[in-house]
Amino acid sequence: MAKKAKAPRVHRHTLIEMNLAPFTARRDAAHERVMEVLHKEMIRSKKEERITLYQFCLDLLDEAILATRRSQTDQDTPLMHYLQLLRDTISACFALVRHELMVVHEAEQFSRDLGPEIVAELQTADDVFSASEENIHACIDDLLKFGKPICARDTHARKRRFTPDDHQRYEETLEAYREHYRRIPSEPAGAAANGDGR
Repeated sequence: MAKKAKAPRVHRHTLIEMNLAPFTARRDAAHERVMEVLHKEMIRSKKEERITLYQFCLDLLDEAILATRRSQTDQDTPLMHYLQLLRDTISACFALVRHELMVVHEAEQFSRDLGPEIVAELQTADDVFSASEENIHACIDDLLKFGKPICARDTHARKRRFTPDDHQRYEETLEAYREHYRRIPSEPAGAAANGDGR
């Protein structure tokens, strides 16, 4: 009996080219939203709210990093380094503020266990952490100034390879993810997004 012919395997480069436009749009929308949160929403938010916003930014950057990885063969690029460094720096801010809140919420317990003098020292440390958060934010601002043109150049280079259909897919996906990422960050950023970037 004749053997059934196997379907040809799709080469990884072909898959990357097929998904280049939607994954680029997904990356751009996530990075754009991170900048918006850090520059606008973070400033006017209380400490408890900033915890949620920092986590949201980390989720967005995870999506941006994944979309970038899945749309290029070279994983060692300036853009990848920038996205990972930005994520690591925001993660430091997240840990810092979370620790500040722990000290505030557990002050009464600390007072019973350690005494009021130690609690006073912890509260002073809490003030120092707030200054540290501002210092990390200054580093984040410098990173964004450095990384924004890197991201823009990468997107421009990718668009030069787009077909007319790719341009349309990019714009449609960009708007869809902009709308998706605008939601209140009460769930992980990718909870309702499609896994294939489209």
